[in-house]
Amino acid sequence: RVIKHITQTIQPPAGELHVSEGDNVTLSCNYSTTNFGDAIQWYRQFPKSRPEFLLYIYIQGTKSDPLPPRMSAEMDKDNKRVDLLISSAAVSDYALYYCAL
Repeated sequence: RVIKHITQTIQPPAGELHVSEGDNVTLSCNYSTTNFGDAIQWYRQFPKSRPEFLLYIYIQGTKSDPLPPRMSAEMDKDNKRVDLLISSAAVSDYALYYCAL
């Protein structure tokens, strides 16, 4: 009997990111999976609220559709990193952002 063990990890950078209104923002997560069927998911959580799903991007690059306004995602396969891009940051973007695998 053969048992296959798959290890998958995801690591967001620690800490807070302070930006000014109107700035373009990049949030990143590093991952270790090599399974092209896996998707990195992004969520955000406003104060005193539940996390809400924003988007997903598969390891091979396919993205959810439609994307939230002013948001996109990019896959950097060479560095095993997924970036969440927020254009023209607004006060309404103030939240805790999560990535998940």
